[in-house]
Formats: sequence, structure tokens, C-alpha cells
Amino acid sequence: MRLSQPEMDFAATDVPLSHAELVKHGRQQFPIVLGSVAIAINLEGIGRLNLSGPLLADIYLGKVQSWSDPAIKQLNPELNLPDVKITPIHRKDGSGTTYMFTNYLSTANDEWKAKYGADTLIAWPWGTGVEGTQDLILAVKATKGAIAYAEYGQVERADLTVAAIKNKSGKFVLPGPEGVRAAQAAVDWTKAEDFALSLTDQPGEATYPICGATYAVVPIEGRSPSRYRRVHDYFRLAFESGGRDAQALRYVPLSEPLVSRIKQYWLIGSSTQ
Repeated sequence: MRLSQPEMDFAATDVPLSHAELVKHGRQQFPIVLGSVAIAINLEGIGRLNLSGPLLADIYLGKVQSWSDPAIKQLNPELNLPDVKITPIHRKDGSGTTYMFTNYLSTANDEWKAKYGADTLIAWPWGTGVEGTQDLILAVKATKGAIAYAEYGQVERADLTVAAIKNKSGKFVLPGPEGVRAAQAAVDWTKAEDFALSLTDQPGEATYPICGATYAVVPIEGRSPSRYRRVHDYFRLAFESGGRDAQALRYVPLSEPLVSRIKQYWLIGSSTQ
């Protein structure tokens, strides 16, 4: 891991590390921003589509291969769905977005969980693989019948059609900041050691089910106090002044109580080194 290199002061990840892993390497971990994964589609004449977690898993498992499949029609009775082949597009390079999406599929579908699970890089059962978000978005635009997953802000800026996803309350919710804020409010960060907590498929009528946190991982062991405290100061400034920039990119800043808890964590964690 590059974070072991002496010149590195922090790394960012969408996959939270365990407490044991952090202790083993003398590191801290805390969330820095929240976001959602959108399901983008290219289906002529369809402005909004309803999907569910089990159905998404079946699409990526290859069990549902046509947009006119009865399982899709059942969730969209008012739509005239075309008999067009579904082309799932996925990342073939390692990606935190892939982790967030496959973590959701694992929550929604036992077969997916058993065969593929959640990871940044997996052996997809079928579909088209591309490297990077930009190539994924271009592939969706160029492929009639395509479906793909990507960070919401980039999908919005590309003006792609997004699906509403059925949440635990049975509501179909579009990706975006409101659904992420609802997920943040549904969890108890005080019970999460080193803030390792999943925002996936949280309860609440307004909650969007495919969202998560991006974490900073900061080496403490082997670093001077002045060095890692400068890193803390950097993120303190980001929390205080970076919210508007995060929102412009369609991310969600952390709540004030959570930021306060992170600042306490810095002090407690630093004092144990």
C-alpha cells in the first residue's frame, strides 16, 4: 500500500478499514465526505425508470436480459418498455464506486453475496468492462439499452438518465444529496469504531439506498506529532470551508455533530501513539 511510503501523509478510500487493520499499521481513519452511486441508463423515450436491489442484481447476474422483462414491467406498469437487450456496463479497473455498488447488491441479493460479494474489483458474470468513469459514461451514451453505475455528480454532469431505486420503506428514490443526508441521519456514528460504518440500504422513506462515505486514512505511528497534526489541520480547514465545493460536485458535507466527533477522535487517537 502506497500509504506505507514515508512521503505519504494520507490516503482516501471508499472501503473502510477494520480497527485491527488500523492498529496493526498505526493509522487513523475518519470520513471526509458522503456521496451516492447513480444507476444510469440509455433507453430511448424513458425519462425515469424504477428499479430495485434484487432486480439490479438479477440484471448484473444475467438473469434479466431485456428491458421488456416482466420483472421490470412490474415496477414500471405505466411505461411502454421496449424489447431491447440490456447491456450492463461495469468498471474493469479497481474502483471505490464498484465497492459501493457491489456492497449494495450483496445486501439485496443472497446469490450475488455468495458468488461475488463486495469489492473494488470483481470477476463480473457478464456485461461490458471499461476503465475509468469517463469511459463508462461514454459507453453508456454510445450503447442503446445500456445500464451502468457511477458516482452521482459525474452522471448528472453527463446528463444521463438515472433510475429511482426502491428503498427499505418501499419508496423509489432518485440519487442525490437529499437521499444521502437521509442515510446519514439514519445511522449512529457513536457506535462505529474508527467510523467504519455502512450507509448502504439504511431505513427511512427519503433514504437513497446506494450511498457511502469517503474516508481519509492517516499514518500516526512513525510520524512526528507536528506532521500528522498538520494533516488534521488540513482536514479541519476542509470541514470548515469546503462544504460549498463538495455540494457543487453533488457530494454531501458531514454533519456538524459528526465533524465534532472526528475532532475528538484526532485527539484521543493521537494521544495513544
